[in-house]
Amino acid sequence: MNGTRAKPAKKLQVGDELRVRVGPYEWLVTVRALSERRGPPRDARLLYDESPEGRAARERLAEAHRLAPTPTYEGKGRPTKKDRRKLELL
Repeated sequence: MNGTRAKPAKKLQVGDELRVRVGPYEWLVTVRALSERRGPPRDARLLYDESPEGRAARERLAEAHRLAPTPTYEGKGRPTKKDRRKLELL
């Protein structure tokens, strides 16, 4: 939040900049307004602006993941525990 790490219970204010990371993807958003209650995602999208740089970076990463080859086991039969660990590192 605003370039620093925030605790989960930290109160948001209008104008705060957030970096939200979900897995390898990262969203950079600015809070436009706050809601008194939880609502549908359609209404939630109106409460923040996503930065174009963050969206472009996320789309580039998604494209790189899509084009990257998936690791496959090329040995005979079922991979050993050692082979599975090697696959997980890729």
